Order: sequence, then structure tokens, then C-alpha cells
Amino acid sequence: MRILPLLLTLTACTGTTETDTVVQPESACVAVAGEPELDARGADTRVTLAATGFFRTEKVCERWWMVTPEGHPFFSSGINSFHPNGSTGGVTGVRPYQQTTQALYETDADWANVAGTRLLSWNITTAGSWSRADLAAPHVAVAINLSLADADWLEGDVADYWDPDWQATVEQSVAQTVLPLANDPAVLGWFLDNEISWGPDWRGSETLLQRSLGLSETSPGKAKAVDTLIDVYGSAQAVSDAISAPPSTRDELIARTAGWQSLAGGSSIQADDATTAFLTSTAERYYSVTTAAIRAADPNHLILGNREVAPMTRMEVHNAAARHVDVISMNAYTFRPGITEAAMRMSGGLDPADAFAELAENHDIPLLISEFGFRADDAGMPNSWPPIYPNLDTQTDRADAFEAAALPWIASGRVVGMHWFQWVDQPHEGRFDGEDNNWGLVNHADEPYEELTDRMTQVYSGWWDHLQVPAEPAE
Repeated sequence: MRILPLLLTLTACTGTTETDTVVQPESACVAVAGEPELDARGADTRVTLAATGFFRTEKVCERWWMVTPEGHPFFSSGINSFHPNGSTGGVTGVRPYQQTTQALYETDADWANVAGTRLLSWNITTAGSWSRADLAAPHVAVAINLSLADADWLEGDVADYWDPDWQATVEQSVAQTVLPLANDPAVLGWFLDNEISWGPDWRGSETLLQRSLGLSETSPGKAKAVDTLIDVYGSAQAVSDAISAPPSTRDELIARTAGWQSLAGGSSIQADDATTAFLTSTAERYYSVTTAAIRAADPNHLILGNREVAPMTRMEVHNAAARHVDVISMNAYTFRPGITEAAMRMSGGLDPADAFAELAENHDIPLLISEFGFRADDAGMPNSWPPIYPNLDTQTDRADAFEAAALPWIASGRVVGMHWFQWVDQPHEGRFDGEDNNWGLVNHADEPYEELTDRMTQVYSGWWDHLQVPAEPAE
């Protein structure tokens, strides 16, 4: 889980390729008859679509679905950080959950057999980011986070995406991680990254243009930033005038180390245009490089996009993503009052109340809620950091909050899955960044929070009630 994910009030969403899509008028569709008939993946075998041997997406009767390798509708109800270790305490270096699992189970595989059976009994069908894919894959689908941005999540630093060396690093990483699993039907798909910084956020106030202007004069990103300014302002001379510098050539501007703040922070119409233009081109560069590398190594699996933070991610980034990925992924938390508005003011991000309606006007692509969760104080956890999330009183309140969030997503017709954060509570002392919350489905003693898991079992059983298929033509 990451510090300022997103408060999402879903109104619309998005899709994959036109060749996969079946669109029927709503009036020509009928509900699927009978009780659900679930296979080992948790997919409903009453409906059979094209079987490709890998997970994909398809739009049927104006509703997006995941489709299993065998061709059956599937909802990716998931869990993040599904592994037998839990987080490491930031002070003691102790993993409290690992101590329990090592005492209870002879091997990690024994733990996975028990935990995997639990997941399916709770109608959870996917192990999401930061899970042990090797342990989860015999039981549920796996969605794997590749971390291709070469980012420092805690500080917000990212690589120079314009540097050919970064592209080579991406291709090398994909060869090592993606290629060996290219033919594995258990893989749901690939997340590119998690909550990388596209501009001002909780980690800093600089725009992507400002950060790039601060790179060394030999950095390709610095040259691209200066070229963007020249394009927007019309000439190197006009850029020099804007920063009250002596007349400068392009090369002299690239070598310049100071004076950029007057135009790089959106202090004028042209400065704002340059900020937007650079963000647009850089997002396009990031998505085109990462997705091309993956598809060259693995043409089979879904690309699930980035796990973005909507109030802190501008539309230019989502537009670039929608041109390249199969699914838009969003981390979706409920914040304390005022947090979402503050995030939007800082970042120029999207209002979660209408962000996806706006996105859907231009891009028909499905949405995955890649991370969400609630914490309650009766678990005995501190729940003190970060202080941006509400502290609920009881596990019943926690289950109620889960249901209130999940039901509209399931009913939307655009959300193809949602992944809870996380399998086990964080350490009581806090993990590496101080987070110390009751996010788990189980506690450190490996005991389920039954109010929550019972509610998940119930709520996740509702997705198949929305199954519709084209009506048979009248004779």
C-alpha cells in the first residue's frame, strides 16, 4: 500500500482491442439462467467465450469482463502481498507473521496450500502485487508488478525516461522477469509500476519538467525539457527572456543549472503549456517503451498499466496509458475529509467523482482497482501512520466499509477486478516507512478476521449475478 492512493467514487471507466470486443445493444441481452457453476479458477462456466489459453478482456452486453484461458467470465477479486513472511518491522527487523508461519507450517508450500484454499473459499481469485507468484499460482491467478520505472517509491525519484540506457534496462528486466512466464496460463497480467511520481505529490512539489531541467547537461531528459521550452516559447531567445537570462543558444540553455523556477512551475500560460507538453510526451515515452518491451517478450498476457493515484495523476498520463495498456489500474482508498481535495490542488490530478467518466469519453478500456482497504481499531494495531485514512471502530465497520466500496464497482460494468491490501496486518512497530495498520485479512497469528472474510465471500459471490449474454434471435 502506498501513502496517498486514491479516493475513488466510480462513475465510468474503459478497454482492450477492438478485435476482442463484442458489443450488443442492452435490449438484446438476457441474464444467464441458473445457479453459477464455478471452475477451479472461480470463473463461471455457464458462459463460454473464445478460449485463447491466456487471460484477456472482453466486452459483452456493454459490460467488461476478464476471460479465463478456458474462455469463461472471471472477476479478479484479489489480495496484495500474499506470501508467508509479512512485512519486516522497521525498528527490530523482525517479521512477526513469518515467525507464526514457520511455527505452523513445515514449508512455504504447506502454508500456500492452506492460504490458497482460504482464498478460494472467500471467493478471492487473484494474488496481486508483491505476492509470491510461485506459491500462489497453483491456487489462483497472479498479477505481477514489474517496477520498470527504476523508481524510488519513498522519495519519488524516477529514471530519465528519455535515456537510451533506461530503455535498455527495461528490456533487460523484461527478459529476466516476463519472458520466462510468457506461456504461463496462471499469469493474469503485468503491472508496469506502482504509484510512480508524475509531478507534485506527497513526495515533493516539483513538476516533471522542473525535475528534468535539474538533470545534468548530458542527460537526454534535460535536452528534451529544454527543447520543449523552445517549442512552446518559439525560440531559445524567448526562453532566455522568460528566465531573465542573457541571450542563450539551445546548448547554453541545456548547460544552465539555475533560473528555471520562474517558468517551470506554471507561473504563466506558456510555462503551464510547457509543463503539460513535457508531461504528455514523457508519459507517452514511458508507456510506449515499457509496453513494447513486454509485448515483444510476451504477446499473450494482459498489460495492467500502472497502479496510479487518481487525485495525483493528471489526465495526460491516463490518456497516454490508454493508448498502450489493456487495463487501467487505480489504487482506491477512502481518505479523511479534505485529503482528496488537497491532493488535487497539489497535483492537478483528477477528481475521483468524475475522473473515469471523463476518461471513458475518449477511451473504452476496463478498470482494475489494484489496491484498497480499511482499518479498524479493535484489532489492537496502532493504525497511526499515515494519518490520512479513517480509523473505523470495529471489524464489522470494516466489513461494512468494504461492502459499500465494492458493490458499486462490481455493478458498474467497467471494473474487472479489485485487489485488497493486504494479506496480513503490518508490524505493530511499523514497517520501513512507519505504516502500522490493520489492513490484513489475517492477523499475525494467522487467524482470519472473520467479519471481513465472511463479507467478502458474500459480496464477491454477487459478480456473477450481473452476467448477461446476447439474446437468442427470434425464430
